[in-house]
Amino acid sequence: MRGNPVRKQVLVIATAALVIAAGAAAWYVMTQRHVGSILAQGERTNLLLIGHDGSGGSDALTLLSLSDEDLVFVSVPIDVRVKGPGGDLASAAAVFSQSGPSPTARAIADLLGIDVPFFLSVGRGTLANWIDSFGGVAVELEENAIYADASADPPLRVEIRPGERVMDGSEAIAFSVSLSLPGDSGLLTRQQALLRSLVSQGVRDRSVRDLRAAARGAFPSLETNCTLEDLFQVLGVLHEVPADGVRTIVLPTETVLADGEPVVEPRIVETERIVASSLKGLDLLTPDEVNIAVFNGNGIREMASRTAEYLRARGFSITRIGNADSFEYSPSYIVVLTDEAKAWVLRDALPPNEIRIVFPETFEASYAALRDYVPVGTDLLLIAGIGMELE
Repeated sequence: MRGNPVRKQVLVIATAALVIAAGAAAWYVMTQRHVGSILAQGERTNLLLIGHDGSGGSDALTLLSLSDEDLVFVSVPIDVRVKGPGGDLASAAAVFSQSGPSPTARAIADLLGIDVPFFLSVGRGTLANWIDSFGGVAVELEENAIYADASADPPLRVEIRPGERVMDGSEAIAFSVSLSLPGDSGLLTRQQALLRSLVSQGVRDRSVRDLRAAARGAFPSLETNCTLEDLFQVLGVLHEVPADGVRTIVLPTETVLADGEPVVEPRIVETERIVASSLKGLDLLTPDEVNIAVFNGNGIREMASRTAEYLRARGFSITRIGNADSFEYSPSYIVVLTDEAKAWVLRDALPPNEIRIVFPETFEASYAALRDYVPVGTDLLLIAGIGMELE
């Protein structure tokens, strides 16, 4: 007896749909299992740590950049000028108070030119309680710490000489957030001294079980886009990385005038070098390993020749000198043909100028116009644009 062909066709379609649905569900589970996972983001990922006062103000901004092998803490001044969510320039502290931790993480990412997919904001009380939970922290000072402890009324002048100082939670918080007085080593220097001690005594010297229990207890009071499992992973890395695998860096800044008002800006060349070597993991090379084709992109007489001579005197090899396809380039550009690390060597060798590092695929039209004039073996194109100065 033959079956109903229409019924068979329906069963086949239904079975296929179930198989597809099951496959899609399995794919979803496998791919979503680690979405948001710190260590699933690649070889190195970045987490912005924000300390706040509980009233909408930020005390500290520290970028934690971590891999399985090392950690880098970059202390960022809270008054450094960044681009806010609406595109307006404001201090990082203002972005945090007005928009919260997620936009602040995006602003720091834009400032440094890297991805900062994770953020964690913690209040003074939570941090102080954690420090008290393991009996306080011994902070090693290499310079004087002199500050006004605003937690006292009236504010108390505190002076700590170089050496080791044991602090409870409230003392450690005051040490890391109080404004400097004359002779102080600096607020960011104090914050980094505390960070190193906390990694050593608060994480590395404690059991993984204790760390997980502490994370579970603190998690409800944190504002973060990390999961609890993410925090376990971060603590695991902090626990296992040896002391010589932990680096602390202060973002280099300077105070400049903008519209007649003093503002804090990053020192561009130094910041770019830190990002390249410490956060992107690029090995910075020496000038004699870099071959450059130099093009005049601003129309100033002998601009390319003078730039080439400037670079030769500093050890670079010049493969070609010529005019660009336009004299309207602004600013100057370094086009990376081989190794991005070589671009940073060149950038560091030039006087302070606005220079952008780009790649052929993002600079397609201009690169296409110059490509036929670039000798084989060239690592970089340098297009000297409007405003380029050699002195």
